[in-house]
Amino acid sequence: MSYLRIWTRPSTAPAMALFKTFHHFPGGRVSYQRCRRVMPKILVRLGRLKGLIYTSDRGRRGRPRTFVHFLETPPTLASNGAGTQLYILGGRYRVTRRGIEG
Repeated sequence: MSYLRIWTRPSTAPAMALFKTFHHFPGGRVSYQRCRRVMPKILVRLGRLKGLIYTSDRGRRGRPRTFVHFLETPPTLASNGAGTQLYILGGRYRVTRRGIEG
C-alpha cells in the first residue's frame, strides 16, 4: 500500500499581519525562500547581542530609514563552525507596532 502525501504551504496570514503591524502598511506578495532549518549541533559563542542596526521602510513605504535598537536582555550571538551563518539565541524581545522591543 502506498500513501500520497499532499504538502500544503503554511498559512501566510500571521506573517502578513505582523508585517502590517510592524511597517504600518500592508505587504506585497509573499515570497518563499529556502532556509536551512537544522541548527548545527555545535555553535561558536561570539558574545552578547547588545543592539541591532537595520534599514527598513517601516512607517514610510519606499523611503527606508536606519533604526538602532539596544536590547535590554541581550540574546547570545553565535555562528556555525564555518563562520558562515549567524544565530541569535534567547533574549527577551518582540516585534510590535512600536518596532523591536526588549
